[in-house]
Amino acid sequence: PVPWVPLGKQWYQRRVRAGDSSDESSSSESEPEMPVSRAPVRQYTSILEESDDEKRVVRSSKDKRFSEINQTIKAIRNAKNIKDISKVREGYDSLCTIYTKSSNVIAKNGTPKAFIRCVADLETFVLTLWEDREQKSKLNKINSKALSALKQNVRKFNKGFEAEIEEYRKNPDSYEEVIDEEESADEDEAEKTRDAAKATKKTRTSSSRAFDDDDDDNDDDDDDDDDDMRGPGMGDDESDDSDEMWDDSEDSSSSDDEMPAIGYTAAYFLKKKDDDKKDKPERKKKAPKQQARTSTSKEEEEGWTTVSGVEKVAKEKPLFEEGTEITVDVVNQKIAELSSIRGRRGANRKKNIETFELLTETCQKENLGTPVVAKCLYFTCLAIFDYNPSMSACMQVDIWVQLLVTLDKLLTLLEGHREVHFVEGLPDEEENLENEEKPLTVAGSILVIMERTDDEFTKLLRNLDPHGTEYVQRLSDEAKLCLLILRVKAELATRKASNAEMCRIYLRQIEHLYYKVDYAAAGVNEEGKVDSREKMDELCKFIYRIESSDHSGDLDRIRTRAMLCHIYHHALHNRWSEARDLMLMSHLQHGISHADIPTKILYNRTTVQLGLCAFRNGYIQHAHTTLNDIQSSQKSKELLAQGLSTQRMSERNPEQEKIEKQRQIPFHMHINLELLEYSYLTCAMLLEVPHMAAHQFEQRRKLSRTFHQQLRNADKNPLIGPPDSMREHLVASAKAMMKADWRTCADTLLAHKIWNLMPNAEEVKGMLRQKIKEESLRTYMFTYSACYDSISPEVLSRMFDLSNKQIHALISKMILNDELKASWDKPTDLLILHRAESSKLQRLAKQTADKLTYVMDNTEKMLGQGTTFTGRGNAATGLTWPNNIFGAGNGTQLMGFPMGVPGQEQRYGSAQNAGYIARNRGNYNNQGGYNRQPYSRMVY
Repeated sequence: PVPWVPLGKQWYQRRVRAGDSSDESSSSESEPEMPVSRAPVRQYTSILEESDDEKRVVRSSKDKRFSEINQTIKAIRNAKNIKDISKVREGYDSLCTIYTKSSNVIAKNGTPKAFIRCVADLETFVLTLWEDREQKSKLNKINSKALSALKQNVRKFNKGFEAEIEEYRKNPDSYEEVIDEEESADEDEAEKTRDAAKATKKTRTSSSRAFDDDDDDNDDDDDDDDDDMRGPGMGDDESDDSDEMWDDSEDSSSSDDEMPAIGYTAAYFLKKKDDDKKDKPERKKKAPKQQARTSTSKEEEEGWTTVSGVEKVAKEKPLFEEGTEITVDVVNQKIAELSSIRGRRGANRKKNIETFELLTETCQKENLGTPVVAKCLYFTCLAIFDYNPSMSACMQVDIWVQLLVTLDKLLTLLEGHREVHFVEGLPDEEENLENEEKPLTVAGSILVIMERTDDEFTKLLRNLDPHGTEYVQRLSDEAKLCLLILRVKAELATRKASNAEMCRIYLRQIEHLYYKVDYAAAGVNEEGKVDSREKMDELCKFIYRIESSDHSGDLDRIRTRAMLCHIYHHALHNRWSEARDLMLMSHLQHGISHADIPTKILYNRTTVQLGLCAFRNGYIQHAHTTLNDIQSSQKSKELLAQGLSTQRMSERNPEQEKIEKQRQIPFHMHINLELLEYSYLTCAMLLEVPHMAAHQFEQRRKLSRTFHQQLRNADKNPLIGPPDSMREHLVASAKAMMKADWRTCADTLLAHKIWNLMPNAEEVKGMLRQKIKEESLRTYMFTYSACYDSISPEVLSRMFDLSNKQIHALISKMILNDELKASWDKPTDLLILHRAESSKLQRLAKQTADKLTYVMDNTEKMLGQGTTFTGRGNAATGLTWPNNIFGAGNGTQLMGFPMGVPGQEQRYGSAQNAGYIARNRGNYNNQGGYNRQPYSRMVY
């Protein structure tokens, strides 16, 4: 038997008609199957021929490249209009990349004028924005970085188009017209492609219609055959009904042309434009709904509200149930209910703050009394602190402002009603909120709220961009915060708080004052300004005078921090002798290793400021010894909590990095690290260069390894040009001093602009110039003394621009220190130089003596690390405080801390302490001050 093949719609219609004409299945099965005439098979067509709606345009490489350039230029223009510099930079980079890829096309057709105009306008835009300081200051950090990078890229890239850019600036109108022509040309090409697509579509539809006509003729022939195949029970009426049925099905189904003759081609599944027209009836159906919505506006005007089934009406739960009498007990229950939500997961913290504010307003309206309102404001502050789920995250700006307003309301309420007091640690059952015959007390601590607010302010500044305007705006809130601290201090003094609480609030005031420069002390007279020195003495001495009987666990830390702030303030204002004596008398350096990390950071900051103070006052040896530890550690940022330096050998964990970032201090409290490094290297140069000249043939211990490292790095550099960076200035100055050329040394060293950041810059420069003259003279005498039998001081005076008295004093000091073998001849006023060369035995004996001295110094230093000065104080820390330093109490004992490695329990008796004190007290040098610098040890 020949297998039958479905030939399409006509064959399927005949099969259905044959099935409907027979009522009984047996009769239809008994009839023999008649042969079926097959319709002409439509040949398969390609996808390109069947997809009439898909528009395919073949474009040349020139059109592609130029269209990409035009699109990039438009993106750059849009970014310039909104001043998004980062987007402009991205667009410019992509434009340069496209231009590089289009080198072959541009070589044939020339550079597009649109490209030249874009590059020239962009250069003008960048230069204008760079010179406009107001607009430049408004940019954020990302855009400011993008602007500096974009300026360099534009300047470098535009060098290859200088002639074209100059021609464009002479006649910019011609370039604009060319751009319009290019755009219109693109539009014309697009229209031509559209017309061609429409023409091809018409030809295809006409051919398809002709083919359908052939199919209709074949259908008529098939109908004649169908009439012969009908059974005796089927008439014309039934055939007509069946035809009507198929007509209806044809209308409801998709178009007949979509049904292929055999199978389904790929073009059948492609989207047609007719499919988009099917959505239009749906849009017409939506129009009556809009009319229905407009009809409901009348009901809304009458007071009715239309609610859809999807939207839910948020019914706010009332603060109190209807009919509830609002009393103090009811408010306390509500506060307890809201407080129980604190810390829960999923709690609406913003809603909790609003509820407390509403509760405060309700208490004021119901006149429940000042204590109840104060308690509500207190818990409002606590709810604001709980807004951030993480302690490391800072507050939002609006929440911070809300906190300041709430705290101001609370202090204003307490200032107007002095009978109301907050008591820390008071149980809720013992509160007195109503009975005025007894003291009105509220459970809580206003001091805790103030300390937490101060900590949040520091955290907020730490997380802001220090170069943005937001940082300056928030920094202006410090004046409000200091005023709140003064008001809290007055509140605590009114209710006679304990000494520990008063010391805590005094310390907060000190920490907002110690790092600020007193302009009155600097010569700037301002009316109404109190001298900060008197204010600091008053605040610190209050803490110093607290008796030992009132010691608490945290009072030792408060006193240590207060003294460090006091020393920092003295050093900041160039009071060297006061800062040095206070540091040495307090012996803070002995026990600082047992302190907490914030106190160690404050100690490091104080030590650095003390070293800078010594440098400004001309004490080069003291400044070098003080700054040596922190600069040689290569971790100055971490030690001063001013950032994180890159570690080469080890990497930080994310947790460690997070912890170190939380210890950072705000940007306005930073010490300039570049100025610190330059000051230290200058001290090292003034000490190390004469030392190298005096011991050039002997291997002695180096005074500064960092300075020698800079010299070695400079010697490795094959190209030696004019100094540019700070370190290059220093190396050039050192090499000039080695040749005793003091003028070149001074000019090179002081030419760097960083000295302008130093307080009293002109005085410091004059001091450095004088020191360079003296050390150059010492270097000259050490280097060239072997070339002279005698030399006149007048010659040295002309060479180094020093007076005869200064020359005589310097050389006499060198002779006394056994650094120079010479003598003065009074009759002739000449310096006679002696050439007494030591023997080999003498040189070896001298080296042995130097080594023994070095070992003895190290041994004494190791023994000193375990020394402690016993006295009254806390047995846990070994801290003692004298009562006679600031005139309080009786007794003459010195204060001290235990020294040594943590866990080492070495103690020394009073005899050793007395000997150690005697050695330190009597160990002065000729210039004044201590040879030993026990405060110079950094804390890691």
